[in-house]
Amino acid sequence: MKKNFPLLRIYPFFHAFPLSLFFLLFIPLSGSAQDEVLRWIGGEIGKTRPSLNYQFLGYSPEEVAAQGKDFKLNEHGLFTLVPFLQGSERDASAYLNLRVQDVGTAAILPNTGESFPDELWNIRLGGQYRQRFDNGWIGGVALGFGSASDKPFASWDEVFLDVNLFARMPDGGRNAWLFFLNYSKTREFLPNVPLPGVGYWYEPNDQARLVVGIPFAFLNLRPMKEVSFSFSYFFVRSVRARVTYSPLGFLHLYGNFEWRNESYYRAERQDDKDRLFYYEKQIAAGARASLNRHFSLDLMGGYAFDRFYFEGRNYEDRDRNRVSIGNGPFAALRAGVSF
Repeated sequence: MKKNFPLLRIYPFFHAFPLSLFFLLFIPLSGSAQDEVLRWIGGEIGKTRPSLNYQFLGYSPEEVAAQGKDFKLNEHGLFTLVPFLQGSERDASAYLNLRVQDVGTAAILPNTGESFPDELWNIRLGGQYRQRFDNGWIGGVALGFGSASDKPFASWDEVFLDVNLFARMPDGGRNAWLFFLNYSKTREFLPNVPLPGVGYWYEPNDQARLVVGIPFAFLNLRPMKEVSFSFSYFFVRSVRARVTYSPLGFLHLYGNFEWRNESYYRAERQDDKDRLFYYEKQIAAGARASLNRHFSLDLMGGYAFDRFYFEGRNYEDRDRNRVSIGNGPFAALRAGVSF
């Protein structure tokens, strides 16, 4: 039996998109997920900047395989980071991350015959703390609490807690050994199992950086002043590669490939351990403009393919309650300000 969570009424404020966009355009686009991870495990402390950023991702309506129904999807995201302790030896910050998939379809989950959810929410509130010790090591902890569901906080079964611990041991110059411990209910593989990790940060100069370990890899290269390449991988099926050309100091043109996934705990699922997974691949091109020291705007267009939802415990269940969506174009807008 599910234990009800104290009632939290979540209003779909993203439906007021034009008004909210006017406000959000004046407030930051934080870095990519890769940049945020590297900042957290990097060797610099006390340089986090307050930021707020918004993203809109809109897909063309496409047909659901074997059902003959259209599937319309718009995705909205809002992220804010507020540092409240900044020093040369320690720093701390709080963050709020909201994401919602706004779905319009008459498709059903084929195995159970249930209607596909109209909205899928991921609401996460958390904090981070890091400290540099007398021996040069850096240690940190990050906590996240929230709900990923079509009915967030409907019960304790839709609530999650993420815990990340890390230590950075200097190894000469900018190089360092990295040690991790992660607990997550929403991890793609082995959820609810504490997992250790180890890695190495190799940065011989300003033009090259390699961070490789278990279960991740990051690569950043700048062979020329105007050209850069970045790559990231998280086990099992999260991949991102980008080539960027910067003809002007404020203008960055890029090509991008991404293989991403998300998961949600549908409130009416038959098995409490099941999740509704979403997988897709994207190829895209875009332009990012840093309009001043604080404000940036990013426009991107591309093609999404190999898109599908399924409900189960892991990727091996990908044929259960599967909803496969046709390939098609998409457009994205990101805007933000940092202070």
